[in-house]
Amino acid sequence: MSGQSITSSQPVASPIEIKGTASLKNGQILFGKVNKVFLNQTAEVQVGHQKMVATLDIPLRTGVKYWFQVQQPIEGCVVLKALDSPDLNVSGLKGTVAQLVAHLGIKPEPAATKLAEYLLTNRLPITKETFQSALQTMFIQQLPFVKCI
Repeated sequence: MSGQSITSSQPVASPIEIKGTASLKNGQILFGKVNKVFLNQTAEVQVGHQKMVATLDIPLRTGVKYWFQVQQPIEGCVVLKALDSPDLNVSGLKGTVAQLVAHLGIKPEPAATKLAEYLLTNRLPITKETFQSALQTMFIQQLPFVKCI
């Protein structure tokens, strides 16, 4: 009887972690806050409601938000690489958008800025490939990037 309850019960965090990390793609860029920094060159990073582990190749400070790139998402575990923030003197959403466009290596044209802002505010997954293909679709179909009211 006790054997059955062990097999049917799982740690509460497990399905949430797996569900969230399964949707992450290699190379995806995330904006997260550092909760804790550990001695072994890693840190606990919070992205939305999820906590993940980041490998540190630049010094990070606890309580500060940084850009991270997903590397080898394994089931139940994600490795994030901290990205150095571009030196931009813009704060708030505009600054975040400018940093994202810079990390993706894309020219900060109005369409790219609007797309980055849209992806960020709607918390959509961002990779260089999806960003470029979305921009191409917009240009090919001559879509204006405006909010519908």
